[in-house]
Amino acid sequence: MTSQDWLITVVLFVVVALVAYAMGSRGTPAAAPSAAPAPKTKTTAAKSATKREGGAAAKDAKSEDAPAKKKEEAKPETTTPEPASGASAASAPAGAAAKEDAATAKKEPDLVRMEYEEDDDIDPTKVGGGPAPKRAVYQPPVQRIVYDEDAAADEPTRAESLFLVSATAQTDTGLRRKRNEDSVLVLESSSLFVVADGMGGYRGGELASQLAVTTIGDAFRRRAFEGEPHETVPAQASELARAIQMANAAILETAKARPELEGMGTTVVAARFSANKKRVYIGHVGDSRCYRLRQGVLKQMTADHTMADHGVKGPEAAHLSRAVGIWPTVPIDIILGVPVEEDVYLLCSDGLTKMLNDDIIANVLRGEEELKAAVERLILFANARGGKDNITVVLIRVVPPDWRPRPSEPFISAVAAESQGKVPAGTAGAGGPKEE
Repeated sequence: MTSQDWLITVVLFVVVALVAYAMGSRGTPAAAPSAAPAPKTKTTAAKSATKREGGAAAKDAKSEDAPAKKKEEAKPETTTPEPASGASAASAPAGAAAKEDAATAKKEPDLVRMEYEEDDDIDPTKVGGGPAPKRAVYQPPVQRIVYDEDAAADEPTRAESLFLVSATAQTDTGLRRKRNEDSVLVLESSSLFVVADGMGGYRGGELASQLAVTTIGDAFRRRAFEGEPHETVPAQASELARAIQMANAAILETAKARPELEGMGTTVVAARFSANKKRVYIGHVGDSRCYRLRQGVLKQMTADHTMADHGVKGPEAAHLSRAVGIWPTVPIDIILGVPVEEDVYLLCSDGLTKMLNDDIIANVLRGEEELKAAVERLILFANARGGKDNITVVLIRVVPPDWRPRPSEPFISAVAAESQGKVPAGTAGAGGPKEE
Protein backbone atom coordinates (compact mmCIF):
# COMPACT_ATOMS: atom_id res chain seq x y z
CA MET A 1 0.00 0.00 0.00
CA THR A 2 1.34 3.29 -1.06
CA SER A 3 1.32 6.39 1.08
CA GLN A 4 -1.37 7.91 -1.11
CA ASP A 5 -3.66 4.91 -0.59
CA TRP A 6 -2.99 5.06 3.16
CA LEU A 7 -3.98 8.73 3.29
CA ILE A 8 -7.25 8.06 1.45
CA THR A 9 -8.09 5.22 3.85
CA VAL A 10 -7.50 7.42 6.93
CA VAL A 11 -9.67 10.18 5.54
CA LEU A 12 -12.53 7.79 4.82
CA PHE A 13 -12.25 6.31 8.30
CA VAL A 14 -12.43 9.76 9.89
CA VAL A 15 -15.51 10.64 7.84
CA VAL A 16 -17.26 7.42 8.87
CA ALA A 17 -16.37 7.99 12.52
CA LEU A 18 -17.74 11.55 12.45
CA VAL A 19 -21.03 10.38 10.93
CA ALA A 20 -21.40 7.67 13.57
CA TYR A 21 -20.59 10.11 16.36
CA ALA A 22 -23.18 12.63 15.08
CA MET A 23 -25.87 9.95 15.02
CA GLY A 24 -25.18 8.90 18.60
CA SER A 25 -24.96 12.37 20.16
CA ARG A 26 -28.20 14.03 18.91
CA GLY A 27 -29.67 14.03 22.45
CA THR A 28 -33.26 13.42 23.65
CA PRO A 29 -35.94 15.59 22.01
CA ALA A 30 -38.55 17.22 24.25
CA ALA A 31 -41.68 15.16 24.89
CA ALA A 32 -45.01 16.39 23.55
CA PRO A 33 -47.32 18.00 26.18
CA SER A 34 -49.59 15.00 26.36
CA ALA A 35 -51.47 13.80 29.41
CA ALA A 36 -50.19 10.20 28.98
CA PRO A 37 -46.49 9.33 28.51
CA ALA A 38 -45.51 8.73 24.88
CA PRO A 39 -44.22 5.24 23.96
CA LYS A 40 -40.55 4.98 23.57
CA THR A 41 -39.02 4.09 20.19
CA LYS A 42 -35.63 2.65 19.76
CA THR A 43 -33.20 4.49 17.48
CA THR A 44 -31.37 2.61 14.78
CA ALA A 45 -27.66 2.86 15.56
CA ALA A 46 -25.20 3.44 12.75
CA LYS A 47 -23.31 0.38 11.68
CA SER A 48 -19.62 0.50 12.14
CA ALA A 49 -17.89 0.63 8.85
CA THR A 50 -15.19 -1.90 8.26
CA LYS A 51 -11.94 -0.87 6.98
CA ARG A 52 -12.27 -1.12 3.27
CA GLU A 53 -10.33 0.34 0.59
CA GLY A 54 -11.59 2.99 -1.77
CA GLY A 55 -14.81 4.99 -1.30
CA ALA A 56 -17.18 1.95 -1.06
CA ALA A 57 -17.16 1.86 2.76
CA ALA A 58 -18.22 5.48 3.15
CA LYS A 59 -20.95 5.06 0.53
CA ASP A 60 -22.36 1.97 2.26
CA ALA A 61 -22.41 3.70 5.66
CA LYS A 62 -24.27 6.76 4.33
CA SER A 63 -26.88 4.66 2.50
CA GLU A 64 -27.65 2.64 5.65
CA ASP A 65 -27.93 5.69 8.00
CA ALA A 66 -30.21 7.78 5.74
CA PRO A 67 -33.48 5.84 6.44
CA ALA A 68 -32.86 6.07 10.16
CA LYS A 69 -32.37 9.85 10.00
CA LYS A 70 -35.55 10.33 7.95
CA LYS A 71 -37.59 8.20 10.39
CA GLU A 72 -36.41 10.25 13.37
CA GLU A 73 -37.09 13.61 11.68
CA ALA A 74 -40.60 12.55 10.60
CA LYS A 75 -42.03 12.25 14.14
CA PRO A 76 -39.81 14.17 16.52
CA GLU A 77 -42.74 15.42 18.64
CA THR A 78 -44.30 12.03 19.42
CA THR A 79 -41.28 9.86 20.18
CA THR A 80 -38.80 9.81 22.98
CA PRO A 81 -35.62 8.08 21.83
CA GLU A 82 -33.72 5.97 24.30
CA PRO A 83 -30.15 6.90 25.10
CA ALA A 84 -27.51 5.56 22.74
CA SER A 85 -25.80 2.37 23.70
CA GLY A 86 -22.81 4.31 24.84
CA ALA A 87 -24.75 6.48 27.37
CA SER A 88 -23.84 6.12 31.03
CA ALA A 89 -26.18 4.83 33.80
CA ALA A 90 -26.48 8.38 35.22
CA SER A 91 -28.54 9.49 32.21
CA ALA A 92 -31.79 7.88 33.60
CA PRO A 93 -31.81 9.85 36.88
CA ALA A 94 -30.94 12.94 34.89
CA GLY A 95 -34.05 12.41 32.72
CA ALA A 96 -36.26 11.96 35.81
CA ALA A 97 -34.80 15.12 37.31
CA ALA A 98 -35.57 16.97 34.09
CA LYS A 99 -39.21 15.81 34.25
CA GLU A 100 -39.48 16.90 37.88
CA ASP A 101 -38.06 20.33 37.00
CA ALA A 102 -40.56 20.65 34.17
CA ALA A 103 -43.44 19.78 36.52
CA THR A 104 -42.21 22.32 39.07
CA ALA A 105 -41.91 24.96 36.39
CA LYS A 106 -45.50 24.24 35.31
CA LYS A 107 -46.82 24.90 38.85
CA GLU A 108 -44.91 28.13 39.36
CA PRO A 109 -47.41 30.43 37.56
CA ASP A 110 -50.27 29.29 39.89
CA LEU A 111 -48.21 30.07 42.96
CA VAL A 112 -47.38 33.49 41.59
CA ARG A 113 -51.05 34.29 40.94
CA MET A 114 -51.99 33.26 44.47
CA GLU A 115 -49.54 35.75 45.89
CA TYR A 116 -50.77 38.59 43.67
CA GLU A 117 -54.13 40.36 44.09
CA GLU A 118 -55.07 42.94 41.49
CA ASP A 119 -57.64 44.64 43.74
CA ASP A 120 -55.44 45.07 46.79
CA ASP A 121 -55.14 48.79 46.17
CA ILE A 122 -58.93 49.32 46.11
CA ASP A 123 -60.02 46.83 48.75
CA PRO A 124 -62.86 48.65 50.60
CA THR A 125 -61.71 47.20 53.90
CA LYS A 126 -58.46 49.17 53.53
CA VAL A 127 -59.95 52.48 52.46
CA GLY A 128 -61.93 55.00 54.46
CA GLY A 129 -62.13 56.33 57.94
CA GLY A 130 -64.00 53.64 59.82
CA PRO A 131 -67.68 52.58 59.95
CA ALA A 132 -70.43 54.85 58.71
CA PRO A 133 -71.96 57.04 61.43
CA LYS A 134 -75.28 55.93 62.88
CA ARG A 135 -78.39 57.82 61.93
CA ALA A 136 -79.45 60.47 64.38
CA VAL A 137 -82.66 59.50 66.20
CA TYR A 138 -85.09 62.23 67.18
CA GLN A 139 -88.25 62.28 69.24
CA PRO A 140 -90.73 63.93 66.86
CA PRO A 141 -92.66 66.91 68.21
CA VAL A 142 -96.35 66.08 68.55
CA GLN A 143 -99.41 68.26 68.84
CA ARG A 144 -102.00 66.52 71.03
CA ILE A 145 -105.55 67.09 69.82
CA VAL A 146 -108.43 65.68 71.87
CA TYR A 147 -111.29 65.22 69.44
CA ASP A 148 -113.76 63.46 71.74
CA GLU A 149 -114.42 64.59 75.28
CA ASP A 150 -113.78 61.19 76.82
CA ALA A 151 -110.53 60.67 74.91
CA ALA A 152 -108.43 62.95 77.13
CA ALA A 153 -107.80 60.21 79.70
CA ASP A 154 -106.50 56.94 78.29
CA GLU A 155 -108.57 53.89 79.24
CA PRO A 156 -106.90 50.99 81.06
CA THR A 157 -106.17 47.99 78.86
CA ARG A 158 -108.89 45.36 79.01
CA ALA A 159 -108.62 41.67 78.26
CA GLU A 160 -111.73 41.56 76.08
CA SER A 161 -112.21 43.41 72.81
CA LEU A 162 -114.76 46.22 72.94
CA PHE A 163 -115.25 46.38 69.17
CA LEU A 164 -113.96 45.17 65.81
CA VAL A 165 -113.16 47.08 62.65
CA SER A 166 -113.95 46.14 59.07
CA ALA A 167 -112.17 47.98 56.28
CA THR A 168 -111.93 48.30 52.51
CA ALA A 169 -109.24 50.22 50.60
CA GLN A 170 -108.69 51.19 46.99
CA THR A 171 -106.27 53.45 45.12
CA ASP A 172 -106.69 54.79 41.58
CA THR A 173 -104.37 56.71 39.26
CA GLY A 174 -107.12 59.08 38.13
CA LEU A 175 -107.52 60.49 34.63
CA ARG A 176 -104.71 63.04 34.37
CA ARG A 177 -101.66 61.49 36.03
CA LYS A 178 -99.36 58.96 34.35
CA ARG A 179 -98.22 57.45 37.67
CA ASN A 180 -99.90 56.69 40.96
CA GLU A 181 -97.93 58.46 43.69
CA ASP A 182 -100.37 57.39 46.42
CA SER A 183 -99.68 54.39 48.67
CA VAL A 184 -101.88 52.66 51.22
CA LEU A 185 -101.31 50.22 54.07
CA VAL A 186 -103.80 47.91 55.79
CA LEU A 187 -102.15 46.09 58.71
CA GLU A 188 -104.69 43.84 60.39
CA SER A 189 -102.50 42.67 63.28
CA SER A 190 -102.22 46.23 64.61
CA SER A 191 -105.58 47.57 63.34
CA LEU A 192 -103.48 50.14 61.48
CA PHE A 193 -104.47 51.99 58.30
CA VAL A 194 -102.26 54.46 56.44
CA VAL A 195 -102.65 56.67 53.36
CA ALA A 196 -99.63 58.49 51.90
CA ASP A 197 -99.68 60.96 49.00
CA GLY A 198 -96.19 61.47 47.55
CA MET A 199 -94.66 64.53 45.91
CA GLY A 200 -91.31 65.52 44.42
CA GLY A 201 -90.52 65.11 40.75
CA TYR A 202 -90.11 62.12 38.48
CA ARG A 203 -90.70 58.95 40.54
CA GLY A 204 -89.79 60.84 43.70
CA GLY A 205 -93.35 61.08 44.99
CA GLU A 206 -94.11 57.45 44.29
CA LEU A 207 -90.96 56.32 46.08
CA ALA A 208 -91.56 58.62 49.05
CA SER A 209 -95.09 57.37 49.67
CA GLN A 210 -93.98 53.74 49.35
CA LEU A 211 -91.09 54.31 51.76
CA ALA A 212 -93.52 55.86 54.24
CA VAL A 213 -96.01 52.97 54.33
CA THR A 214 -93.25 50.35 54.21
CA THR A 215 -91.30 51.90 57.10
CA ILE A 216 -94.38 52.42 59.25
CA GLY A 217 -95.59 48.88 58.56
CA ASP A 218 -92.20 47.35 59.38
CA ALA A 219 -92.00 49.26 62.67
CA PHE A 220 -95.34 47.81 63.79
CA ARG A 221 -94.58 44.30 62.58
CA ARG A 222 -91.28 44.23 64.45
CA ARG A 223 -92.64 46.23 67.39
CA ALA A 224 -89.51 48.37 67.13
CA PHE A 225 -89.88 52.15 67.39
CA GLU A 226 -86.97 54.58 67.44
CA GLY A 227 -86.77 57.47 69.86
CA GLU A 228 -88.11 57.97 73.36
CA PRO A 229 -91.81 57.55 74.20
CA HIS A 230 -93.80 60.75 74.55
CA GLU A 231 -95.17 61.77 77.92
CA THR A 232 -97.97 63.93 76.52
CA VAL A 233 -99.79 61.23 74.52
CA PRO A 234 -100.71 57.57 75.22
CA ALA A 235 -98.08 54.92 74.56
CA GLN A 236 -99.83 53.53 71.47
CA ALA A 237 -100.23 57.02 70.04
CA SER A 238 -96.55 57.70 70.71
CA GLU A 239 -95.62 54.55 68.79
CA LEU A 240 -97.60 55.83 65.81
CA ALA A 241 -95.83 59.21 65.93
CA ARG A 242 -92.39 57.59 66.23
CA ALA A 243 -93.14 55.29 63.28
CA ILE A 244 -94.00 58.34 61.17
CA GLN A 245 -90.72 59.95 62.26
CA MET A 246 -88.88 56.78 61.18
CA ALA A 247 -90.53 57.14 57.76
CA ASN A 248 -89.40 60.77 57.71
CA ALA A 249 -85.77 59.73 58.32
CA ALA A 250 -85.91 56.94 55.70
CA ILE A 251 -87.17 59.30 52.99
CA LEU A 252 -84.66 62.02 53.89
CA GLU A 253 -81.73 59.57 53.82
CA THR A 254 -82.80 58.19 50.45
CA ALA A 255 -83.08 61.69 48.97
CA LYS A 256 -79.60 62.61 50.23
CA ALA A 257 -78.10 59.45 48.71
CA ARG A 258 -79.77 60.09 45.33
CA PRO A 259 -79.53 63.73 44.25
CA GLU A 260 -82.19 63.30 41.55
CA LEU A 261 -84.72 62.65 44.35
CA GLU A 262 -83.93 65.81 46.31
CA GLY A 263 -87.06 67.44 47.67
CA MET A 264 -89.26 64.35 47.59
CA GLY A 265 -91.71 63.90 50.43
CA THR A 266 -95.19 62.68 51.26
CA THR A 267 -98.27 63.40 53.28
CA VAL A 268 -99.37 60.82 55.85
CA VAL A 269 -102.66 60.17 57.57
CA ALA A 270 -102.76 57.06 59.75
CA ALA A 271 -105.40 55.62 62.06
CA ARG A 272 -104.63 53.06 64.74
CA PHE A 273 -107.56 51.47 66.57
CA SER A 274 -107.17 50.05 70.09
CA ALA A 275 -110.13 47.80 70.80
CA ASN A 276 -108.93 46.97 74.33
CA LYS A 277 -108.83 50.66 75.23
CA LYS A 278 -111.78 51.80 73.08
CA ARG A 279 -109.62 54.41 71.41
CA VAL A 280 -108.53 55.54 67.96
CA TYR A 281 -105.23 57.39 67.51
CA ILE A 282 -104.77 59.39 64.33
CA GLY A 283 -101.36 60.63 63.14
CA HIS A 284 -101.43 63.37 60.51
CA VAL A 285 -98.98 65.38 58.39
CA GLY A 286 -99.98 67.29 55.24
CA ASP A 287 -103.33 67.54 53.47
CA SER A 288 -104.50 63.95 53.30
CA ARG A 289 -107.57 63.75 55.51
CA CYS A 290 -109.49 61.70 58.05
CA TYR A 291 -113.30 62.01 58.28
CA ARG A 292 -115.80 60.34 60.56
CA LEU A 293 -119.43 59.61 59.79
CA ARG A 294 -121.41 59.22 63.02
CA GLN A 295 -125.18 58.92 63.00
CA GLY A 296 -125.30 60.29 59.46
CA VAL A 297 -123.17 63.37 60.19
CA LEU A 298 -119.78 63.69 58.45
CA LYS A 299 -116.99 65.65 60.17
CA GLN A 300 -113.39 66.26 59.24
CA MET A 301 -111.12 65.18 62.10
CA THR A 302 -107.83 66.50 60.64
CA ALA A 303 -106.78 70.00 59.61
CA ASP A 304 -104.79 70.52 56.40
CA HIS A 305 -101.21 71.71 56.87
CA THR A 306 -100.98 74.34 54.13
CA MET A 307 -99.44 77.77 53.72
CA ALA A 308 -102.87 79.28 54.27
CA ASP A 309 -102.33 78.54 57.97
CA HIS A 310 -99.46 81.06 57.86
CA GLY A 311 -101.48 83.82 56.21
CA VAL A 312 -100.41 83.12 52.63
CA LYS A 313 -103.09 83.92 50.04
CA GLY A 314 -103.51 83.18 46.36
CA PRO A 315 -102.43 80.01 44.52
CA GLU A 316 -99.57 79.37 46.97
CA ALA A 317 -101.98 79.15 49.88
CA ALA A 318 -102.71 75.51 48.97
CA HIS A 319 -99.04 74.54 49.10
CA LEU A 320 -98.07 72.27 51.98
CA SER A 321 -96.52 73.82 55.06
CA ARG A 322 -95.19 70.47 56.29
CA ALA A 323 -94.57 67.03 54.85
CA VAL A 324 -92.82 63.79 55.78
CA GLY A 325 -89.24 63.50 54.50
CA ILE A 326 -88.29 67.17 54.04
CA TRP A 327 -86.61 68.08 57.34
CA PRO A 328 -84.83 65.99 60.02
CA THR A 329 -87.97 66.13 62.18
CA VAL A 330 -91.57 66.85 61.33
CA PRO A 331 -94.32 68.04 63.70
CA ILE A 332 -97.07 65.42 63.88
CA ASP A 333 -100.67 65.95 64.87
CA ILE A 334 -101.90 63.20 67.20
CA ILE A 335 -105.69 63.14 67.40
CA LEU A 336 -107.38 61.15 70.16
CA GLY A 337 -110.88 59.77 69.58
CA VAL A 338 -113.40 57.36 71.07
CA PRO A 339 -114.93 55.03 68.47
CA VAL A 340 -118.59 54.05 68.69
CA GLU A 341 -120.27 51.12 66.97
CA GLU A 342 -121.42 51.91 63.42
CA ASP A 343 -118.94 54.79 63.09
CA VAL A 344 -117.38 54.96 59.62
CA TYR A 345 -113.90 56.47 59.31
CA LEU A 346 -112.63 57.71 55.95
CA LEU A 347 -108.92 58.14 55.18
CA CYS A 348 -108.21 59.69 51.78
CA SER A 349 -105.70 61.58 49.68
CA ASP A 350 -106.54 65.03 48.35
CA GLY A 351 -107.29 63.52 44.96
CA LEU A 352 -110.73 62.74 46.41
CA THR A 353 -111.39 65.97 48.29
CA LYS A 354 -110.28 68.19 45.38
CA MET A 355 -112.98 66.62 43.21
CA LEU A 356 -115.77 66.02 45.76
CA ASN A 357 -117.05 68.29 48.50
CA ASP A 358 -118.04 67.06 51.93
CA ASP A 359 -121.78 66.91 51.09
CA ILE A 360 -121.23 64.51 48.17
CA ILE A 361 -118.93 62.34 50.27
CA ALA A 362 -121.49 62.21 53.10
CA ASN A 363 -124.32 61.29 50.71
CA VAL A 364 -122.31 58.40 49.28
CA LEU A 365 -121.42 57.07 52.74
CA ARG A 366 -125.00 57.35 53.93
CA GLY A 367 -126.40 55.75 50.80
CA GLU A 368 -124.06 52.74 50.51
CA GLU A 369 -124.27 50.18 53.30
CA GLU A 370 -121.43 48.04 51.95
CA LEU A 371 -117.97 49.60 52.31
CA LYS A 372 -116.66 48.13 49.06
CA ALA A 373 -119.50 49.68 47.05
CA ALA A 374 -119.02 53.03 48.82
CA VAL A 375 -115.27 53.09 48.02
CA GLU A 376 -115.88 52.31 44.37
CA ARG A 377 -118.59 54.96 44.07
CA LEU A 378 -116.42 57.67 45.65
CA ILE A 379 -113.61 56.98 43.17
CA LEU A 380 -116.08 56.81 40.29
CA PHE A 381 -117.53 60.20 41.20
CA ALA A 382 -114.07 61.77 41.62
CA ASN A 383 -113.05 60.59 38.14
CA ALA A 384 -116.37 61.71 36.69
CA ARG A 385 -115.60 65.22 37.92
CA GLY A 386 -112.19 65.32 36.27
CA GLY A 387 -109.93 62.88 38.17
CA LYS A 388 -107.11 65.43 38.18
CA ASP A 389 -105.04 63.60 40.81
CA ASN A 390 -104.46 60.13 42.20
CA ILE A 391 -107.34 58.98 44.39
CA THR A 392 -106.96 56.77 47.46
CA VAL A 393 -109.82 55.84 49.79
CA VAL A 394 -109.88 53.70 52.95
CA LEU A 395 -113.18 53.11 54.75
CA ILE A 396 -113.24 51.59 58.25
CA ARG A 397 -116.42 50.62 60.08
CA VAL A 398 -116.61 49.98 63.83
CA VAL A 399 -118.65 46.84 64.48
CA PRO A 400 -119.61 44.83 67.59
CA PRO A 401 -117.29 42.01 68.75
CA ASP A 402 -119.72 39.32 67.51
CA TRP A 403 -119.90 40.83 64.02
CA ARG A 404 -119.56 38.56 61.01
CA PRO A 405 -119.01 39.80 57.45
CA ARG A 406 -121.74 39.41 54.89
CA PRO A 407 -121.18 37.03 51.96
CA SER A 408 -121.18 40.03 49.61
CA GLU A 409 -118.60 41.85 51.75
CA PRO A 410 -115.82 39.23 52.16
CA PHE A 411 -113.35 39.46 54.98
CA ILE A 412 -109.85 39.89 53.53
CA SER A 413 -106.77 38.99 55.56
CA ALA A 414 -103.90 41.42 56.06
CA VAL A 415 -101.63 39.22 53.93
CA ALA A 416 -103.85 39.79 50.92
CA ALA A 417 -104.37 43.44 51.72
CA GLU A 418 -100.72 44.41 51.94
CA SER A 419 -99.14 44.77 48.51
CA GLN A 420 -96.11 47.08 48.79
CA GLY A 421 -98.31 50.07 49.33
CA LYS A 422 -100.50 49.43 46.28
CA VAL A 423 -103.79 47.73 47.14
CA PRO A 424 -105.75 46.35 44.17
CA ALA A 425 -109.15 47.86 43.62
CA GLY A 426 -111.64 46.85 46.28
CA THR A 427 -109.58 44.05 47.82
CA ALA A 428 -108.30 45.40 51.12
CA GLY A 429 -110.03 44.50 54.32
CA ALA A 430 -109.13 44.29 57.98
CA GLY A 431 -110.70 42.51 60.88
CA GLY A 432 -110.66 42.52 64.61
CA PRO A 433 -107.74 44.07 66.43
CA LYS A 434 -105.17 41.88 68.09
CA GLU A 435 -103.60 44.21 70.62
CA GLU A 436 -100.94 42.80 72.91
